[in-house]
Amino acid sequence: MNICTNRCCAICITYNPDPETLFRVISSCAQQVDKIYIIDNGSLFLVRNFDGFGNVENIILGENRGIAAAINIGVNQARLADYKYILLLDQDSILPKGMVNNYLKWIGDLLLSTRQSVAALGPRYQDPRTGRMSFFVRFKWFRNSYLSNPYNSPFVQTDFLISSGSFFPVEIFDKVGMLDERLFIDHVDTEWCLRAASKGFKFFGIWNVVMEHSIGEGGVSLWLFRWRTQPIHKSFRLYYIARNSILLYRMQHVPLKWVSGDVIRLIRLLLMYSIFSPQRMESIRYFFLGIADGVRNISGPAPTVTHQ
Repeated sequence: MNICTNRCCAICITYNPDPETLFRVISSCAQQVDKIYIIDNGSLFLVRNFDGFGNVENIILGENRGIAAAINIGVNQARLADYKYILLLDQDSILPKGMVNNYLKWIGDLLLSTRQSVAALGPRYQDPRTGRMSFFVRFKWFRNSYLSNPYNSPFVQTDFLISSGSFFPVEIFDKVGMLDERLFIDHVDTEWCLRAASKGFKFFGIWNVVMEHSIGEGGVSLWLFRWRTQPIHKSFRLYYIARNSILLYRMQHVPLKWVSGDVIRLIRLLLMYSIFSPQRMESIRYFFLGIADGVRNISGPAPTVTHQ
């Protein structure tokens, strides 16, 4: 059934998933990897049984332990089963055909031919609701630089990859460390990328791998020196975004260049949610609760926030 011969597994993190969308995720992935671990983070209902695929294993945590903890559990499962590569997935990320084979081709070239210290490869993604296509980025002072592909190269070095759709050699977690469970949700991937970069590892985006993936509950478009599409999350997520930004600012491996751009992003987020969020006052309250708890160095699941 499975076409992968390089000992690849996928780790899919779920929390109250839409059953139909999750089925599409698993269907798009099952024949591209040897094994799929579904790590369920305390959903209100059990994730459906995927026995029909033959290579899916559900790991039910029984409580919401956060994205970082769930990924770490999956990574440890991959280690125990002696997998060589890991593909991380969210519960709404639909893979294109041949995605894993593309990764295997390019990670081999990057590791062997160019002698790069590769932390991970990642795709572009397109939001099916808006048609918005993501960018690969490099961090600049007070902003991000959005990369193009003028030389028609198959890949580009980038400073950041979202966790979903990213492809890792399992051994990289021995060299960089596991994901920081104190962050719980937001900035988990950002912190790990910055930590890996501080150790000399690099990230590469693959131009011709485009995954279907949604960010937030919707989005708004506005002009602020250029046209931007800003995802709108549920109000409580602003707590984690704001709090974890403050926590990252204290970390020695987090460069000031990234901090300068993130401060601008937080100001923009506050303005956007104040204008466009259906729950303006609630969003503002969560934002400043997050700032306050970040200053007090509070981490883990939020003591002041009810998850929705």
